[in-house]
Amino acid sequence: MLFAILLGLTIARTETANLPSYFPKCYQDDPKINECFVNAANSLNQYVRKGIPEIGLRPLDPFVAPPFTMTLESPITDYNATLRGFTFERLFNYQFISAEIRPKDGVVGGKLILPDLDLKSNYTVEGHIINLPLQGGGYFKIANSKIVCDFLTSGWQEKKNCNGINLEITCKIEDLKVNITGLANDMVGTLLNLSSQLVASELSPAYTNIFRPFLKSFLTRMCRKHEFDDLFPLTP
Repeated sequence: MLFAILLGLTIARTETANLPSYFPKCYQDDPKINECFVNAANSLNQYVRKGIPEIGLRPLDPFVAPPFTMTLESPITDYNATLRGFTFERLFNYQFISAEIRPKDGVVGGKLILPDLDLKSNYTVEGHIINLPLQGGGYFKIANSKIVCDFLTSGWQEKKNCNGINLEITCKIEDLKVNITGLANDMVGTLLNLSSQLVASELSPAYTNIFRPFLKSFLTRMCRKHEFDDLFPLTP
């Protein structure tokens, strides 16, 4: 599902007939291809917000995911949650700060910031977070102060092996504020906010786990349609 990669991997197609005219191009023999990628991806925020039907990208303001179940375990956190109506707000408002493009190896990577991504959902949960009990069901909203994601994709060279595309992604949350209803203990929400940075650290793997399958599915579909050399062509 991920906005930034959704953009990054489609900014340089040569078959422009089916793409909007505002798409920038980055050429694989450009010595400044990394800088080109960053500038190109960052120029498309508002187009992504509205959606880009030419590449099958629906509007990202908001982005609503299908229901899913999530499990997370650490020394001080273990829970199982079912989420329905899970929604990202301002997913389009990303900023790439670096990129690593290696066309000969079929590698696309980089680092991006989500400065004000919020998420909300209906939920049922059982378990603990930072040793506080999580039991119940209701509604929550999380306001994130900043999320930093590093990603790397590789193995794109052969269309016959699209399912073998490798994806590595890690996201870290700097801080957050939780608004939650429906827990058996009403004080848990207050206690979570008193330890917000620790909670952010514990939830960071959950964000990574949410992003990964949506992004992997999209990459597989893109691979089946487009050769890597189409995405990053040689200079004419």
